[in-house]
Amino acid sequence: MWTGNTRSVKLGLEGVVDVGIIVIAHFRNPAREFVARFLQDVLSFRKRIIIPLSAYLGAYVVMTRYLRLKGNRVGAALGETLSVESPAFYENIPKLVAEKAIRAASELNLSSWDCYLVELARELAIPKIYSVDEELAEKVKEVKVVNPIPRALMEEYHVFLKERIK
Repeated sequence: MWTGNTRSVKLGLEGVVDVGIIVIAHFRNPAREFVARFLQDVLSFRKRIIIPLSAYLGAYVVMTRYLRLKGNRVGAALGETLSVESPAFYENIPKLVAEKAIRAASELNLSSWDCYLVELARELAIPKIYSVDEELAEKVKEVKVVNPIPRALMEEYHVFLKERIK
C-alpha cells in the first residue's frame, strides 16, 4: 500500500477504481466473473490502477443497504479481498483533495464520493476512473470515466438487478 502522490507519475498509474466495481466483484451476478478477473489484475498490479480503501466501506453500504445482502456474507467477501497484500490499495485521503471534492460536489451536483475520485485522479495525475456510474461519465470531463465491463454484460447485469430489487 502506498500513500504518496509524486510516485503516481513514475509508476504510470492509469486509473482509480470506483465503488461499483468492488460491489459487482463481490456477490453472485452475471458480471461477477468478468469484474473479479479485472480486480485480480488490479490487485496484482498487472493493471496500474489504484483502489481507495474507502471504496470498500462504500461497497459494504451499497451491498447491505441497497442490494439487501447479508452483512456477514458481505463482510466476509470484502474482508477476504482486503486481506490481500496489494500495492493497488490507496489508503490516503488528503485534506486538500477532500476539500476540493466537497466544493466540486456542490457545483456539479454529484456525490462527494464521485468528486473525491475526480479530485484524487487530478491530484495523482491519473487519467481514468473505472466506474459503472453513467451519471459520472456524463458530468465529468476532466478525467475519462471508463466502464471496463462490456456493454452486453452490463445490460445483463442491469436486468439481473431489476429482478433482484423487486
